[in-house]
Amino acid sequence: DPEARRSFWELIKVLKAEGKTILLTTHYLDEAQALADRVGVINNGKIIEIATPETLGGRNNAPAKVTWLENGTKQQLLTKDPTIEVIKLNQKFGGSIPELEVLRPNLEEIYLKMIGELK
Repeated sequence: DPEARRSFWELIKVLKAEGKTILLTTHYLDEAQALADRVGVINNGKIIEIATPETLGGRNNAPAKVTWLENGTKQQLLTKDPTIEVIKLNQKFGGSIPELEVLRPNLEEIYLKMIGELK
């Protein structure tokens, strides 16, 4: 239930702030992304990779999806350097970029890619 999950997350955060080491197993990768300093992926009983949530499976190097609204149409592009693209859009629009979003793959998407590559 959502209330119990929130309480559990708060407990983990308190223990983490106290410097405690916590070994958490979960199938909820949003939970791992929110709570963990390091995550490990296990497939068929073998550790595939251990890394930070930001770097697991090359997540930090994965292309970012930049989306915005232009002339009533949603536009998007994939880029390794979203900062440059946002600067270009900022110049093009003269400031505020309508409905701008910059997203990298989340931990679940990276996990599914990693496991898919092993099959």
